[in-house]
Amino acid sequence: MARPRLRSPEQSFPVRFLLGLYEFAASLRLAVVLLFAAAFVLGWATFVESEYGTRAVQFGIYGAWWFTLLFALLAVNIFAAAAIRYPWKRYQTGFVITHIGLLTLLLGCLLSRRGGIDAQMPIVEGEAGQRAFEDTEHFELTVVPQRAATSAATEATSNKPQDELVEVTHVPFVGGPFNWEDYQHKSPFPWRFAQRDQGLIYDHDGIRLEVLDYYSNSEEVPAPHLRLKLSSPRIPRPGPDGKEVLPPEIWTRHEFSLEDGSHVQPPRPFGLGMRQRVGGGQIVFWLAGSEAERQAFLASAPDSSVGLGERGQVVLHAGGQKHSFLVSEKLGQPAFPLGESGLTAEVVNYYASPAPKPGAAPGRLELIESQNPGGSPNPAVEILLRQGDAEPLRMLLFATMPELNEQAYGLNVFGSYWFDFGGQSSEELLAMKGESRIDIIQGQDEKLYYRYFNRREVPIVAELPRDGTPVDAFKMPIAQLRMKVERLVPATKPERQVLPLAFKKETLPTDAFRAAKVRATVDGNQEEFWLVGLPPAILAPIPSPLSERVVAGQGRSVVIRFPLDEVDVGFKIRLDEFERKLDPGTSQASHFGSQVAFLEPKESLTKQGLARSISMNAPVDFSDPGSGKSYRLFQEAYRGPFPQGSREYQLSMRRSERASTSLPEQVYISILTVNYDPGRGVKAIGCLLVVAGIVTMFYMRAYFFPQKKTTA
Repeated sequence: MARPRLRSPEQSFPVRFLLGLYEFAASLRLAVVLLFAAAFVLGWATFVESEYGTRAVQFGIYGAWWFTLLFALLAVNIFAAAAIRYPWKRYQTGFVITHIGLLTLLLGCLLSRRGGIDAQMPIVEGEAGQRAFEDTEHFELTVVPQRAATSAATEATSNKPQDELVEVTHVPFVGGPFNWEDYQHKSPFPWRFAQRDQGLIYDHDGIRLEVLDYYSNSEEVPAPHLRLKLSSPRIPRPGPDGKEVLPPEIWTRHEFSLEDGSHVQPPRPFGLGMRQRVGGGQIVFWLAGSEAERQAFLASAPDSSVGLGERGQVVLHAGGQKHSFLVSEKLGQPAFPLGESGLTAEVVNYYASPAPKPGAAPGRLELIESQNPGGSPNPAVEILLRQGDAEPLRMLLFATMPELNEQAYGLNVFGSYWFDFGGQSSEELLAMKGESRIDIIQGQDEKLYYRYFNRREVPIVAELPRDGTPVDAFKMPIAQLRMKVERLVPATKPERQVLPLAFKKETLPTDAFRAAKVRATVDGNQEEFWLVGLPPAILAPIPSPLSERVVAGQGRSVVIRFPLDEVDVGFKIRLDEFERKLDPGTSQASHFGSQVAFLEPKESLTKQGLARSISMNAPVDFSDPGSGKSYRLFQEAYRGPFPQGSREYQLSMRRSERASTSLPEQVYISILTVNYDPGRGVKAIGCLLVVAGIVTMFYMRAYFFPQKKTTA
């Protein structure tokens, strides 16, 4: 169908220019280019979604500004192609209807993109959910009057007047589906053309918020954190030819981190170490609080010339010098000098097996007994250090748990206590009484050091390579074990750190631990920190100290949180029962679905409700009685089963009617997708109009069968 030409030579240049743009917007050439571009982009989007998942394609393509621009140009082309032929002839009816249908379809897609909801709602059996969680997040800034120990949780649960909350601001944020450092290794298209909220995202009333880095999924670990691998014994076995061969080396993984030492009296400033029993003995890990403690560790081997004696040998490191003595020789004797350090030491007590003190605050003696009940012999020695006429400092050294040693940090004196366990019986060794031990410390230089105690001597004290190089570990009668470092998260003091996780497209939005590195400024006070965005509480039951941060200003504090965007669907969905069927002989689910009941927001969970069944291929539609929005619920995934005694099981048992019936052996968490599409009806109308227009064009025979010419 030829289009009319609007330009003529007698028109002015501005008029001809505008009409030329109008003709170009309505041209078939532009339509072909735009349609080929749209086809290419949609094909590319299919590839991106299969490779990286729905969230990635929504961020990189469907939600990008250039994608909106492309289809806006297509809409302009469709409109101009129809409008330029006005007034329309009768045989153009199908053409006009088709173009109106295409415009209606694009409008519906725009409504779906701007106002649609695609969120996840996790529900545990027996409980109900009303809020769904989207795959986007925001920063929540709560301004409160400055008080000691202010937190968002405290403010929310207190009975203080609500007007004390000065302001609650939600700051939108788009981080993207990947860790930001991953974009350096990805192709520019489409990722570099998508909008990410980097740098300054909020600046108002003396409060500034900047985002410096972002992890789309991360893990929170206590630091220092050590991941160690230990080899299993390699026992020669007869080979096919009768000769003995060594089997492949098998490595087992062991994780070590520090525990809070503030509850111990006196508090341990660098945390409590961690130990694990392995095949050849025990491995202990702790943090050296200073360079002097690191040097003391390297010089801590007992003096072999004097032996360990009946009650063990103490090695002290003071003033850069090593001092060794037998406990049996110094116990009950006057104080003796420690070289030229100006300090004196006095051995005041020897404990063959420390026992708890009733009613006393937990100290080192009580703690070691609680961690190794009945583990005699468990010797400890108490030493008083004096410098001149100053008050003495106590040292408490343990022979089996050096990570609990009470060191003299104030005097920069550090000690180790060695006891001869070589005479232990087999029964005592099996009961973990005096077995071999490997001590590993992380120094303030963020390097690792280890020593090996084989129950009588320390044959190895050296640096432990961080690059994965194996070193000798426990020496057993049947084999020599080895160990290597798989990963170290170093820290100069006990803290919690956020580490990125590799991208996995299967990770649901409700499962990801997102984190943002933030620089917050309140009234000139600037702080920089990591903030963790936790999944819903039902899927992340352990609260994180990094999930909120309080930044103090002048007479006020700002509580900063990083939650997921939530949607209140306006009604309760109670999960009455979750059903899962497995493929025969496997643990793979062949079918799973949820039996749910819909309740009014204020109705009790014991109400019967409107029962429905939701399965993988059978969604359910339901409308919010308040807003009138129509939601479609899909069965997306599940978690579990959770046995009796688990937190999820206890949450399920809160329903009163369960108490009168037989208790189930296990419960599930069902994850439903809540979908709201405001453009669904508009898109349906658009599709009908397109079909009607095509049918009309066939009926009019305008394009396919030209009219026959008549001759006179």
